[in-house]
Amino acid sequence: MNDKPLLHRDMSTAPGERVIDKPELPRQGLLVKQFADTEAPPGSQLKVGRHRHFEVMCDEPADLGGKDEHPQPLTYICMGVGF
Repeated sequence: MNDKPLLHRDMSTAPGERVIDKPELPRQGLLVKQFADTEAPPGSQLKVGRHRHFEVMCDEPADLGGKDEHPQPLTYICMGVGF
């Protein structure tokens, strides 16, 4: 039997056949690749992150040199834990 992790992108996306629909993960595990591009303009606390067609921005409050126009970076981490 193949002990290499299964590539998530190669698995079925049909309802009932998806990994999320199964009671257990495959024994050999799953390999899920994630990527993101980030941009931080010089002299600014604004940061832009991109993943596929999604874009998120973060900023810092004025007392940390930002303009407080977007959530702080750690806010996204906190939200991610909640999801």
